[in-house]
Amino acid sequence: MTEIVFEPGAERLHVRDSVFIEGLPGVGLVAKTAVAYLLSKLEARKVCRFYSAHFPNLVYVRDGRFIPNFADLYVVEKPRPLLLLYGNAQPTSSYGQHDFCEKVLDVVINLGANFIITLGGYGKEEVSEIREVYVSSTRHETILRVLRKIPAKTYAGQIVGAAGLLITLAEERGLDNLSMLVESSEMVPDYYAAKRAIDSVNDLLDLELQVGDVDEVSRVYSSILYKLEY
Repeated sequence: MTEIVFEPGAERLHVRDSVFIEGLPGVGLVAKTAVAYLLSKLEARKVCRFYSAHFPNLVYVRDGRFIPNFADLYVVEKPRPLLLLYGNAQPTSSYGQHDFCEKVLDVVINLGANFIITLGGYGKEEVSEIREVYVSSTRHETILRVLRKIPAKTYAGQIVGAAGLLITLAEERGLDNLSMLVESSEMVPDYYAAKRAIDSVNDLLDLELQVGDVDEVSRVYSSILYKLEY
């Protein structure tokens, strides 16, 4: 089962017409790194923390301190309403993924989300220099709209974990949705792929952020890691 622990007063929040962006660990840690960067550049307020009995049965330890498995939801009001999911774990079972994703959608829909975006890495032995972006959705009109905003290709294949399941479940609840995968190498984190994801989200949602180079993305991720996971 998935447990939700809200911050004081956060259950009463409502952020109308907000965009939800998933940033959980996956191929190249692309989604996690990208959302960490967004959190560093935007004024974000923590809404709640998700715990799942189906998170991995291991615990990370840094400098002697235990770091629990978690997924945190943050709200951003400017430059546009956003809900950002940042965490260090995903459920490892099919049942756990379904329960977790349903609970996440329960919360973000109640908060006012109407568009679901999931991010991820597209693992390839050989990646292009520009790191191609691949998009998919349950809605053809959404794909066409996105392709008019950002340079990308349509995706064909499988999407494993929350990045795929959230999209499917979002459609079942009548929510617009988009999966964005970026070519990713064996590098972990793959900061080149993460920067491409950040740039794409920035352009797609008209956030008008001044996105730094790959070195800055790396520095920011390291600082967010210490800030949010220590």
